[in-house]
Amino acid sequence: MAQPDLPCPPRFFIHHDGSFLYYVPPPISLERFVHETVGCLEGTQVDGVICHMFTVGDAVPLYHTEVPGARAVMPQKHVSAHVWKNARNQEAMAAMSSDPWDEAIAAAHRQRKPFWGAMRFNDAHPPEYGMYSQFTRDHPEYRLGTRCGAEIHAPEPDGTVRECRHLDFSIAEVRAHRLQLVEELCGRYDVDGFEWDFTRDSGHNFATGQLEAGRKILTDYLHETRQMLTRLAQKRGRPLGFAARVSGSLQACRSNGLDVERWIKDGLFDMLTPTVYYDTVCELPFDEFVSIARGTSCGIYASVTEGTGPGRFRPPPVEAVRAGALNAWRQEVDGIHLFNFHHHVISNLPRNEALLSEMGDPATLERKDKLYMIAGPAVPSQSRFFGMPYATAHLHQLPMAISVGETRDVVMPIADDVAAARADGVLAAILLRLDLCHLTGHEDLALSVNDQPLAMTHASWQPSSQYPWNWNGMHGHLEACWDLTHGDYVQQGGNRFTLELRARPDDIAPALFWHALRLEITYNSLPVVSPHFDHG
Repeated sequence: MAQPDLPCPPRFFIHHDGSFLYYVPPPISLERFVHETVGCLEGTQVDGVICHMFTVGDAVPLYHTEVPGARAVMPQKHVSAHVWKNARNQEAMAAMSSDPWDEAIAAAHRQRKPFWGAMRFNDAHPPEYGMYSQFTRDHPEYRLGTRCGAEIHAPEPDGTVRECRHLDFSIAEVRAHRLQLVEELCGRYDVDGFEWDFTRDSGHNFATGQLEAGRKILTDYLHETRQMLTRLAQKRGRPLGFAARVSGSLQACRSNGLDVERWIKDGLFDMLTPTVYYDTVCELPFDEFVSIARGTSCGIYASVTEGTGPGRFRPPPVEAVRAGALNAWRQEVDGIHLFNFHHHVISNLPRNEALLSEMGDPATLERKDKLYMIAGPAVPSQSRFFGMPYATAHLHQLPMAISVGETRDVVMPIADDVAAARADGVLAAILLRLDLCHLTGHEDLALSVNDQPLAMTHASWQPSSQYPWNWNGMHGHLEACWDLTHGDYVQQGGNRFTLELRARPDDIAPALFWHALRLEITYNSLPVVSPHFDHG
């Protein structure tokens, strides 16, 4: 098989999760399939494509599989319209005159983009999102059920918590089945690599008390996978990459049984992507991963958004995605990995497509409007954390309660060189916004930015848009805004925001909460030089 003329390595991967099979009206055509996977990327900065080639909820191949038990068991009635469309589009794929994946891969290679296949490692989306294979139907004993070592499980609509649907990877038959699927995909298609997504769902792979044993089982299993990919690569005469999406901090990886340090040391992966989970953030510590990967062949890619957040934004503003991406580039990552990016299609937001021509290079992100924001998980009702501390990606700094006499810090990394932009006349504005909850109006609060005080009386106030059920602010959930355009309060790099609660009425039960922190930086298209006035 001829070696495609591909750039090595890519700087900007986009990961399609197969959502186009849910939103394209069936029957999908071959031309539309190729457009959704590859064609829509032509002319952008995206120079690598990753496609999830299995259903969500269970790893049912989105191609004609020969692996025993891997085909879907179709229900008599689908439980949602989007899964119905997905099933009809899968039927249309099977009836096409040529294999749509072959056509998509060939199209990617014509654009000189590597094409990687992907699978979610142990996904357990409920039936309203996916369908299940004969393998999992025939073996309910392979599910973790009440034995799951994770604390958090999805509630039913009535609030009851069901047994864990995830598979138990301590069972050899489970591991063998999934490895067969990976081998089939990489042996059948001319893919350039394979990626496993360990964020669906971290911490649900082994039973209670098996965290340490599971860590070793998982590492050994990845060695087995790497060896299989190497054999396939030798057979076809060109490399097969191996990649993984993992939790967004080393501490979260450790807590979820992902021995990332060992994986990098052992040379298992060509690419690791620390990532958010259903959120958009600017503060992931990619430099932790960059440091341990330095001097190895493992590239570190940054995933800063997944279709929602930060805070209550739905979908994420392009300004917030830019902020996260530029912060990642400043931490010397090898590239960007854009995941679950489809709101521009589903919500008809063509403006968001501009990100495809901006995120692949820090030079095209600089001096573009940004929203830096520190907040809690974007979807607090998401069943994976369901009112509990959520560490799949990273430890969120906010929200936090503040008691009288306490001083609390939040650190926000800012990649923009605002001092240079101000000197060049292109800095339009810097606005700081604090969202505070349960304010009585009789608090004594002190705020400073990098040790420079900001008077609370200089803020403009309005009801917070970041807190639900707060249309008129009667609950005391308010947003304070300061204009920092003309001071040297913020700097490139880490910025410390300090809030002190000196006094508050003692007869109110709810604690004062620091809910969110936002910094908006906007730019002029052309330099605007401040005039000099003669006051002589």
